[in-house]
Amino acid sequence: MIVNKYKIVRPTTDQHIDIPIEIKWDFSGRDDSIDDYQEKMVKEVTGSANDFEIDRFTHNEYTEIGVDKTSINYEFNFYGGVPANVTSSTITDWVNSYITEGFTSNEIYYYEPQFTKSFFKLDFYDTKDLKTQKNYFTIILPVQQGFFELASISQLIPDVYIRKPQFRLDYIGDKEGFYIYWLRKRDYIDINEFFMSAKFFDAKLGVYVKMTNVPQSTINNPFTFNGDNYFYYQVNLDYTTKTYEAYTTSNLVQRVGTDNLPIKWYEYVNPE
Repeated sequence: MIVNKYKIVRPTTDQHIDIPIEIKWDFSGRDDSIDDYQEKMVKEVTGSANDFEIDRFTHNEYTEIGVDKTSINYEFNFYGGVPANVTSSTITDWVNSYITEGFTSNEIYYYEPQFTKSFFKLDFYDTKDLKTQKNYFTIILPVQQGFFELASISQLIPDVYIRKPQFRLDYIGDKEGFYIYWLRKRDYIDINEFFMSAKFFDAKLGVYVKMTNVPQSTINNPFTFNGDNYFYYQVNLDYTTKTYEAYTTSNLVQRVGTDNLPIKWYEYVNPE
């Protein structure tokens, strides 16, 4: 044990004793430290302030036959052939009709629950890579919107018009799904390119039907292909004009979604 030796001399004039021992007051500034720690922890829990205001993006204007238009167009096609014959199928086996999916004309015309509870689901990802992609937002297209086709619901009455899976969405008329709502600023998430996939929820069967951007009859091997090329369309946002445009992933200069070139989807048929 080491002990320091101090010699204390009694002064003859001053009536106090100086003891040369260092003393530290541990609680000095403790209140200030607590305030600093509290401020630090509050920032960690609540995070720094970010702008999460949402803007509404509309489909960018285009011109066809000298007419300026803003509508975005979708066409969904269901497989009407035998699933086992997909490898020998043709493009005509995919039909733009809910009847091909298994709904009856009566279910569609009378808006039966098994039909009205069905919908199209468009998911927007940051990448086509299934291993890393994140779904940032989703657009739902209800079956109550869309074009019409003639169908028979009874031999006793004339043919009637029923809905078909083809959509022209715009500022007026059918507009649900026309707008994209996304962050106003790019400070928090800086993305201007999204990859859109499509599924159809069949409420009659209770299943999701996945869709490709071309019919499987046009793919060399209809079951073992690169999904990056066939399950997506690319959608680009313009933060300046607050508009968006859609392109094919096989040709990024080919714009789609217009009246003449709608965004076409085809039911994907699983191998049996």
